[in-house]
Amino acid sequence: MKNERGFTIVEVIVAIIVLTVGLLGLVTTSALVTRMIARGQRSNNAATFAARRLEILRATACRGRAAGRDTLTTQSGTVVAINSWGFNDQGNKHWTVVDTATYQTAQGNWRTDIMETEVSCLF
Repeated sequence: MKNERGFTIVEVIVAIIVLTVGLLGLVTTSALVTRMIARGQRSNNAATFAARRLEILRATACRGRAAGRDTLTTQSGTVVAINSWGFNDQGNKHWTVVDTATYQTAQGNWRTDIMETEVSCLF
């Protein structure tokens, strides 16, 4: 018999199966990464909105400390995030500002993140 070289049909089938399993794993991972990026963008929008509000409240807290609420919407009117805030008196002209940012997840559930800062009015 001659010494022939090449792959057998079994080797080719096994290679195709291994390649298919690897590609399916990549597709599944890419879908998961896409969902995670979208969730991060929604969370980032809400956190940025809350951080801006906290900076405004820090600047104006010594003149007035009223609780409030505002809503971030898109141009089409879709709600992106809802902020509500309040002040907790710590005594001796110190207040804690608590900002609660609520935003909607891709599944339609609402998620809440809380940001806090302290304000001192010592003048």
